[in-house]
Amino acid sequence: MGEIEHLPAGDGTVDVIISNCVLNLSPDKHRVFNEAYRVLRSGGRLAISDVVLSAPLPADLRADLDSVAECIGGAAPVGELESLLTEAGFRDVRIEPEDETQEFLREWGGDRDLDEYIVSASITGRKPAE
Repeated sequence: MGEIEHLPAGDGTVDVIISNCVLNLSPDKHRVFNEAYRVLRSGGRLAISDVVLSAPLPADLRADLDSVAECIGGAAPVGELESLLTEAGFRDVRIEPEDETQEFLREWGGDRDLDEYIVSASITGRKPAE
């Protein structure tokens, strides 16, 4: 058992980190990527599927507790995520929006037009080989 900001693994002991839609729940994404980098072995890979911002999220949606619990309020812009991954030391960083998820996002938001602000994305990076 552990937290995404404090992974219960030793330095350089993990080959691959796979995550499905939890990054946006962390308020300290900088710490998350630093931890991922710490536990990965040389040449290790990161593969995340998550919701990212495609446009600035209105303040009322970002602060809404339901939006945070629904993985919307904590979503980060693509450029910010790229910077955080690079700053942590990752190489070959890619954040690729999955446009075919927009219909799902329209249904997910109920009476809110979430597809105007968020998109599902594939996020990958590699720890350089030593």
